[in-house]
Amino acid sequence: MKPINVVIVDDNQNSLEILEFFIGELKEFQIIDTCNSGEELIDSVMKNKVDLVIADINMPKKSGLDAIKECLEFSPKLKFIFVTGYNEFAVEAFAISAVDYIVKPIEKIRLYKALERAKAQLLAEGADSDEKNQNKRLSVRSNSSFYYIPFEDIIFIEKSGKKCIIYTTNQSIETYENISDIYKQLDQNFYRTHRSYIVNLRMLSHITPKNETYFAYFTNHEKYAHISKLKINEVQELLAQITKS
Repeated sequence: MKPINVVIVDDNQNSLEILEFFIGELKEFQIIDTCNSGEELIDSVMKNKVDLVIADINMPKKSGLDAIKECLEFSPKLKFIFVTGYNEFAVEAFAISAVDYIVKPIEKIRLYKALERAKAQLLAEGADSDEKNQNKRLSVRSNSSFYYIPFEDIIFIEKSGKKCIIYTTNQSIETYENISDIYKQLDQNFYRTHRSYIVNLRMLSHITPKNETYFAYFTNHEKYAHISKLKINEVQELLAQITKS
């Protein structure tokens, strides 16, 4: 199993150091970033391939809860554990599917139990995804019809105004369904490269930089998708993994 990529966010430096020390003893986890605010966390999740976030709640400007909610909009499979000095947010935390909720002071054994729970959930989702994604289809409604589109036929999806356009190998389908809801149905071969685009990475032929963004082109298809400059590194890493598989 590959190490689980962890990002820690806390505005208290002592808490960060304790978490780093405890997690550093576990070979199954690797800390890829530490943040001091909710804004930094959102930026980190956008730029990196993050499996698990360990977040404080009470931080200046943007709370850990609000930051996690924003992250889930573009990374719906993200796992997160709250480690905080306040117990009154537990109900809200579990309502958005927190793996665990730990009240400070941080105890090593308590933290390790939470990390084991997160690892088990990630492993279960990975196995479930491998089994279920064979012959899986995207289900969307377009006007009065329901379409069931094989994943392998989808090239990319574009948000245009209130609609989403699904470009496939033989047609384009328009739907009023939310792009975040569509993304939740898709498998690991799809990536939200931009707030308005979801790309089938296996369909990509080449990427070209253009001013402050990047254009993604596809074999035998004239249209292109956009890749945010915050996402380009992760797109390239994911493409390398797909190439090896």
